[in-house]
Amino acid sequence: MPILELVAIVAAVAAIFFAWRARQEIKQITGKLDRLQTTLYETRQDQRVQEEQMETKLAALDVSVQRATGKLRFDPKMSLTTLFEQEPRASAVLAAFHIGGCASCAVDESSTLADAVRERGADLDKVLTALNTLSPNGDALDLRMPNVRLHL
Repeated sequence: MPILELVAIVAAVAAIFFAWRARQEIKQITGKLDRLQTTLYETRQDQRVQEEQMETKLAALDVSVQRATGKLRFDPKMSLTTLFEQEPRASAVLAAFHIGGCASCAVDESSTLADAVRERGADLDKVLTALNTLSPNGDALDLRMPNVRLHL
């Protein structure tokens, strides 16, 4: 066998070995990358949950301060008619809690907010927090519906 053929065979075997080794390293790196991406996704999800919980607690605290100082814009004794007259966006807030907004969630507008909330089985503090954290100047409504969750 000539030397050139032998050198070519050795070079081919070495190339195959290096290609196999590179493929193994790529598999390892890809596995690590997948694990890191999963960890990053889970961390971001945890961060979103923490931010939502913090926003909810801050809003509840703000309403507690408003209640303590007697500056609540909307209180449980207010009739729904008065509530809707003072704040047109209130119907969207209440609909998010299944209080009015559709035929199956209908309520008597002459009843008080507390009665409507009790009748539909919602949490009065959460409803009051959602209503009293609406900006008084009528900005666009950015409402997070408590009954809608998307899980991927």
